[in-house]
Amino acid sequence: MITLREFIADDAPLLVHYLNNSDVTQYITAAIASPYTLADANDWLSFSDNNPFIKAVEYNGKFVGCISATVGNFEYGHSAELGYWLGQEHWQQGIGTQAVKRFIDYLQQSTQLSRLYVSVVTDNSRSISVLKKNEFQLEGTLKHASYKNGVLYDEHIYGKLI
Repeated sequence: MITLREFIADDAPLLVHYLNNSDVTQYITAAIASPYTLADANDWLSFSDNNPFIKAVEYNGKFVGCISATVGNFEYGHSAELGYWLGQEHWQQGIGTQAVKRFIDYLQQSTQLSRLYVSVVTDNSRSISVLKKNEFQLEGTLKHASYKNGVLYDEHIYGKLI
């Protein structure tokens, strides 16, 4: 069973474990420290504390990942960028797809957001599959939009009205 919940102090060791796996961090923001330390995890726990747009993903009672929405400012205040990741040992089990669905349901019930979007590296086929299963639509492609670990990436923009 998939649950979305607040982060707790006990999540810190698994945050360190998951976010020191280069397969997990390959396509997510370079703002995540590498190596990822316990101090980084504790900083994240403080940052996410009581933030309604950041949730821990739990599967069968175990912390397995994170999902969040970054709400825009000013005229973009009804739109948010969706972000998510799972620990590698939890990939390809439908957890990501269900977590995104539950998070969308939560946002629909508790916010005035009308649109979610995701910028996803074109090589990230697993994430693209999660988005398509949640009825996100390809809105465009940004050429050489991001640079990480010496590689320029094209990124797809997927969007969904909620």
